[in-house]
Amino acid sequence: MKMKKVLAAILAGALALTATACSGGSEKKVTSPDDFEGAKISVQTATTAHDNIQSMLDEGKNIDVLPYEKVTQCFDDLDLGRVDAVYVDSVVAGYYLTGDDTKFQKVWTSDEGEPIGICLKKGNTDLKDILEAAIDTLYYDGTMASLSEKHFGSAADVDGVRTVTEKPTLDLSKLQTIKDGKLTVGMEIGYPPMEYMDESGLNPMGFDVDLSYPLGELLGLDVELVNTAWDGIFAGL
Repeated sequence: MKMKKVLAAILAGALALTATACSGGSEKKVTSPDDFEGAKISVQTATTAHDNIQSMLDEGKNIDVLPYEKVTQCFDDLDLGRVDAVYVDSVVAGYYLTGDDTKFQKVWTSDEGEPIGICLKKGNTDLKDILEAAIDTLYYDGTMASLSEKHFGSAADVDGVRTVTEKPTLDLSKLQTIKDGKLTVGMEIGYPPMEYMDESGLNPMGFDVDLSYPLGELLGLDVELVNTAWDGIFAGL
């Protein structure tokens, strides 16, 4: 999962993710993180996978870590045989495992899930409360399950994360922090299937993209997506 250790404010997770290792046709056989010793492992910087592998290094494990700014670079290296495995979120691994001609295989998945979140500037509690109610609404009306089916192939990733039995009430009178009628959403559009460009390279798509627009609609706001490098996304916030 993409995240930093120090966050401003977090809206509790919309679904659970796992860390996954994917292996191509390298000489070093990797079947789990236990095999990272002596291996070349590619990882995206500033992610929980990167943080986790740093902990392994701190414990004294001999791992040749190749960190990249974009996860697409990790899989490029795996395809070219420069690394033995990619350590990444399971939904991202799943994106690269679709189709009959995939060059990769998933070799291990963690038993522990991770929450994903919407981060807000510290102290913006009014918007946090409204977004909480809006996400509850998307669980209640089935939108979250539909998005999970569309982008992850199953609704299992959101089942049980939130159980909403009554339609939430949104108090939009608290939208005082939004001055121009626009919900500006920063994301690194290069992290499939969460956010990425279509084949034309012009139109963003993915789970986070499709989540942003119904949230904006519920809040009565236009949505503007801002493509931001991951390392600077919290400074932008």
